[in-house]
Amino acid sequence: MRIDLHIHTSDFSYDSNVAPDELITLARESGLDGIVLTEHDRIWPWEEVELLARAMDFVVIPAVEVTTDLGHVLAFGLRELAPGATSARTLRQHCDDEGALMYLAHPSRGGSVRLRPEEMVELFDGVEGINGSDGTLQNQASARAGRNCRLPAIAGSDTHARHEVGLAATEFPHSVRSLDDLLSALRAGDYRGVNL
Repeated sequence: MRIDLHIHTSDFSYDSNVAPDELITLARESGLDGIVLTEHDRIWPWEEVELLARAMDFVVIPAVEVTTDLGHVLAFGLRELAPGATSARTLRQHCDDEGALMYLAHPSRGGSVRLRPEEMVELFDGVEGINGSDGTLQNQASARAGRNCRLPAIAGSDTHARHEVGLAATEFPHSVRSLDDLLSALRAGDYRGVNL
């Protein structure tokens, strides 16, 4: 299964111009089997995600991209953002309390990873090794940073516009139909990022 783990919609991300139903249609046409909605600093209401997934007959999972003091972080498994989530350390604690996972998003944007390896290992469950909106050299640096810290790499398109849908995804060998499936697969390390 190919699932894009980094998607923004016009419903909840100010910088996206793709409506959720259009995005799902484009995702299906590009060969994706599912998407994870990672709006900026906002989690989709879970009931709305379930209705959208059912109406479109497509795997849709809610998550969030949090703007923190250490950069953007993709958090999978949170139902709401706790106060102080702009601190990566506070967000880590919140994720631990909720059984959620944290991945450093596009870590090489701006030229290089600015965290020490021990900070990365302490705070993150992995990195976004392939971001569809970043260039080849940025993605190589991101993946290398993850490997150097023994942190697994996911992939996502970071879609904000129609032409970005399907640029990258994370490939899972087994079925991922829900958030629980996604968290289990990520914890098992049973996946690989693909540049599409």
